[in-house]
Amino acid sequence: MKCPICKHGDTISGTASITLERNAATLVFKDVPAQICNNCGEEYFTDNITQSIMKQAELAIAQGVQIDVRQYRVA
Repeated sequence: MKCPICKHGDTISGTASITLERNAATLVFKDVPAQICNNCGEEYFTDNITQSIMKQAELAIAQGVQIDVRQYRVA
């Protein structure tokens, strides 16, 4: 797809890291499947990936995790 941010690049499949922060909690997900613009580097995630990350983050925060770095896996 054409990048909606820079309007010049095309996206290619790759992986990216996502960092989420809420109050005292910081969660990092590594190797998350993404579409990445080959011009500006903007990262795009599918709705399914986003929902999976949010579900895992909510569970971690509910368990009292404050700092966590993990490899992404489908929930």
